Amino acid sequence: MPTRPEEETRNVLVAAVIVGAVIMLFSVAVLWLLTNNIYLDAYYTIETFFDTPNTSASFNLATIAFQSVGWRFASLVGIVVIDNLSNLIVVSFVIAAVLDIIRYADIEDSINKFRAGWKKGHVIVCGYNEVSAALIDKLLNRKMDVVVVDGERTTALSLNKRGVITITGRFMESGILGMAGIGNAGVIVFASENDLDNLIGAITAKKLNENVRIMSRVSGDEVRNKMYRLGVDMCVLPEYLAGVELGESLVKVMKSVK
Repeated sequence: MPTRPEEETRNVLVAAVIVGAVIMLFSVAVLWLLTNNIYLDAYYTIETFFDTPNTSASFNLATIAFQSVGWRFASLVGIVVIDNLSNLIVVSFVIAAVLDIIRYADIEDSINKFRAGWKKGHVIVCGYNEVSAALIDKLLNRKMDVVVVDGERTTALSLNKRGVITITGRFMESGILGMAGIGNAGVIVFASENDLDNLIGAITAKKLNENVRIMSRVSGDEVRNKMYRLGVDMCVLPEYLAGVELGESLVKVMKSVK
């Protein structure tokens, strides 16, 4: 299963924290070998990574460094440089990861729910796949307001880039349809390949808004008849439509050959 973007961000955050902890332990260990003062070494390392104001630790370590010569002096200076560079890198990764987590987790979802709540007469498309993707493109080309409901977070991330309002969740649930603005919607389309999900979604939508027009994808005549009995306005068999389109194209090709 592919990793979600927010999970990748959390992984980066965890990795940054682990790397920072390893570098801190390494710095303390090396400094202890050079200075034999574990308290000074630990305090200086903590000061460097967490910007704790303690000039005495830095001053004492600087004094030891300037009193040293050769490899001992070079080692102390090297550790100081590594600590400061590592601090900048780790802090940068942590800040970036935290900002990404906030963006992925809250802001876009909140904005989408707010925007959907103000829509009126819009089209709600439930379930994102090849069929609904083509439908959404046609609706957008005609400048119609569209709200998409899908259970995959990646769908929201993809459609949000195109400016399409997307609610993440199960469209069979009344709360999710409420977030999509079902109370003020003009049409709701159930495009899932799962007939049962579409059936439950249609029942839920009808309870929430008796005036909304309902269209649903179905897999056969039996399901279509059940949908019509429940008050669904239109049922579509994509395979049938594809066959009709293929037949029309074939007729055109045969005419051109003659």
